[in-house]
Amino acid sequence: MTHAAGELAYQAERASRVLEDLTPTPDYILERYRRARHWKLFPRECFFKLLQDFQGKQILDFGCGEGEISTQLALLGGHVTGIDISPELTTLAERRAELDGVAGRVRFLTGDVLKLALPQNSFDAVVCYAVLHHVNMRQVIPVLRAAMKPGGLIVMVEPIAFSPALQRLRDALPVTKDVSPEERQLDRQDMEYLLHSFAASRAIYFSIFGRLSRFFRNASKIDRGHPFTRAMLLALNGLDRLLLAAAPSLSKFSGIAVISGRKP
Repeated sequence: MTHAAGELAYQAERASRVLEDLTPTPDYILERYRRARHWKLFPRECFFKLLQDFQGKQILDFGCGEGEISTQLALLGGHVTGIDISPELTTLAERRAELDGVAGRVRFLTGDVLKLALPQNSFDAVVCYAVLHHVNMRQVIPVLRAAMKPGGLIVMVEPIAFSPALQRLRDALPVTKDVSPEERQLDRQDMEYLLHSFAASRAIYFSIFGRLSRFFRNASKIDRGHPFTRAMLLALNGLDRLLLAAAPSLSKFSGIAVISGRKP
């Protein structure tokens, strides 16, 4: 797996920005993911819902970045190993774990997953949150699968682009996009590869009209944001769920997929 200098520089700059505002995980956010009431509407809640019971589980967080997912999983009872190629991000993740009081339940490794010699058949679950679209999946997935225990679970959340016309529209939208130099969206071939790499695999699609949330201020703060924003987010994502349930073929217009599967 190769990483361009521009990608690592982007991640280092991102780490410096996040460090300035780093605070402990608020209780209300942790409770949101513990309950996952709206898991059918929001990809992140779906991600936590699919992982189910965290207590005592050994979890590998591939591409852990700044450690937000890792520390949340540890706060929910898991024992987490986070991996990232960026030393600035793993240093930030360690600081986040200290702030959240879970430094004893999570460890972070810096390096290329293809060279780290992960122990095989060791993890109850592997999570990949918006990271596979940065790497060569056909090299990385076999390594992650080998690290999973038989019957172990993998949950992946990735941006997708099955419709070229919709992708062009997305690129043309007059909104700020904080993306790295190597960022892309998964296509149908990528999705088929992931689904065929594991047993009992499935994909849950999100973000048709939900992608309009980028036009709302504080769209990421549904728990503490403006009531109108919350209502609109629930309405837009609820509409997506109704459409996708009625016509699964509309998944080609989705912008995010949550993929899960198990190691045979």
